[in-house]
Amino acid sequence: MQLNEQNYFSLEADTKYFSASQIKAFKRCEASAMASLCGQYERPMSQALMVGQYVDAGLTGDLCAWEHEHPEIRKRDGGLKAEYVQAEEMVQRAMRDPLFMDYMTGDHQTILTAKLFGVPFKAKFDVLGADRIVDLKTVKDLS
Repeated sequence: MQLNEQNYFSLEADTKYFSASQIKAFKRCEASAMASLCGQYERPMSQALMVGQYVDAGLTGDLCAWEHEHPEIRKRDGGLKAEYVQAEEMVQRAMRDPLFMDYMTGDHQTILTAKLFGVPFKAKFDVLGADRIVDLKTVKDLS
């Protein structure tokens, strides 16, 4: 199986490749992790994950396409919902920081596979640079 943007998060990919996300899922709850792998449970999209995706799309230049796929981030009047206003502030602040933006230089959303200890693994990197891997994270509160 050749992994790409369309199938990376698919059930087929999850059954053919192990990932850090699966390890975390098994640590949280083995039953729900197994149910996911059997196609019996799909973890709902959380607000935190959506905000993180917004920030990632904003920093990589894919925001218009991402917003088109997620009209639910807007209020009836067309403005952004409060959590996405804050996410937009995060994007704008990050873009004003030359050091941060230097770290954002590289290939975005790069998918790699490898065998570790004889087990096929998949990974998707927010930014893969010549000398670094960047994994973007957003947090609700630093404290």
